[in-house]
Amino acid sequence: MAEFSDRLVDNSQRAASPDASIGEDPFEATPTPSSSKRYSRGLRYCLSSLPDAEHRQVLDLGGLSESSVSFLSSLGCRIHALDLLSLFDAYQEKLPGQRFSPVDAKSFINEYLGYPPATFDIILVWDVIEFFDTEVLKLAVSQFGRILQPGGSLFTFFHTRSKGMPVTANQYQIEDADHLRLRERHRRPLSHTFNNRSLERLFGGFGSLKFFLTHDSIREVIVIR
Repeated sequence: MAEFSDRLVDNSQRAASPDASIGEDPFEATPTPSSSKRYSRGLRYCLSSLPDAEHRQVLDLGGLSESSVSFLSSLGCRIHALDLLSLFDAYQEKLPGQRFSPVDAKSFINEYLGYPPATFDIILVWDVIEFFDTEVLKLAVSQFGRILQPGGSLFTFFHTRSKGMPVTANQYQIEDADHLRLRERHRRPLSHTFNNRSLERLFGGFGSLKFFLTHDSIREVIVIR
C-alpha cells in the first residue's frame, strides 16, 4: 500500500476531469443550498486503502463534484461519477405504482452499475443506498461486491434515525483527506434503518466492516471486499 500521507497535495484549483459524468437530478435545485463542513475519520481510512498502482479507479455515486475530482485526481485516480439517487428517483417515477419489481430492480442495476468485474478500487456510496427500495438495495450491494477490486473499499453513510423519519439527503464533496463539504439537496423519509448487526448482515458477502462513531446522526462505515 502506498504511503497515503506523502501523496496529499493542495490541488483545489484543478479543473474537473473530462472523464467524469453525472446523472440529472429530478428535484428542483435551490439557488443557494446550505452547506456544512464535516470532519470524517472514515474518509482518510478509506483513502489510505488506495493501492500503490498507476491507474486507480474511483466510482462516486453522489454525482459530479469539482472539489472531489480535483482532490482525487491529485492522488492519481480516475473518477467515474453518477448521481445514482436521482437516477433511482427518475426510474421509480416511471414504474407502475412507483414500485420496483425484481425485474425492474435488475434492469436498473444493470443499466447504471453494469461495470466490468473488479473495475474500482473505491466506491463512494455516501448515504445513497439507504433511500433505495429493498429490491434495488439488495442487488446494489451484490453488484458493489462484483465491481470492486479484491481488497477494495466502499465508503458509506447511514443515518441513525428511525425508518420513515425525514432526513436531509446531501451531496458529499471532498475538500481534503479529513473533511467533507455537505451540501443539502432535499429532505426525504428514510426507507431503511440499520444498526451495526443489520449492516453486518447486509454486507455479509464482503470481507470486513469498520464503523466510525460520530457525534451526529450519521454513521460512517467502511466495507472491505
